[in-house]
Amino acid sequence: MTGKRKPFQTQLRRSISEQLRDSTARAWDRLWKNVRERRLAAVSSEWASDYGRKRGLEKKKV
Repeated sequence: MTGKRKPFQTQLRRSISEQLRDSTARAWDRLWKNVRERRLAAVSSEWASDYGRKRGLEKKKV
């Protein structure tokens, strides 16, 4: 009683150089995203404080 055998499917593995290239690209993307967010946060806080000073909304120190 032999039935049809399903072909053995192997997972295709990417080469180490491909894996390294992809992981490096992802790391650079994350790094750039973090740097960009920090820069935008710094610029927006500067803008907000400048705007507050111009409008007389600066908090008074007690």
